[in-house]
Amino acid sequence: MIKMKRKPGIFTFALWLLLAGIGFSGCEYEFIEFDETPITTEVSFKNDVVPVFNVSCGFSGCHAAGAVPPELTPERAYQSLFSNNMVVANEPANSLLYTSMASGSMKKYSTPEQTRLIRAWIEQGALNN
Repeated sequence: MIKMKRKPGIFTFALWLLLAGIGFSGCEYEFIEFDETPITTEVSFKNDVVPVFNVSCGFSGCHAAGAVPPELTPERAYQSLFSNNMVVANEPANSLLYTSMASGSMKKYSTPEQTRLIRAWIEQGALNN
């Protein structure tokens, strides 16, 4: 008996395309959406930024003392942000604090206004004022 090799047919090709499509549909790209509306007033770390942490980051204890770094308690937030390389002064796009709030893991815990405030603070030099 002679065995004949079958060439892949249209069904095999269609199945391959379907599986490839399913595989590629799992790819996800993250884009940072920047709100271009500038905040023109001076942003104070103590009066403007720390209250954001108190409402959004510390309420559940996530970034409290002894919890997940950075520690964002009023007493240690500034030092902790810089010792954990979360902020690059004048560069919000290179600051993990801002990018995580704008489009990353902290986006669901941040309002657009809070994110704009953090961006403005970083753009203004991320001062401890």
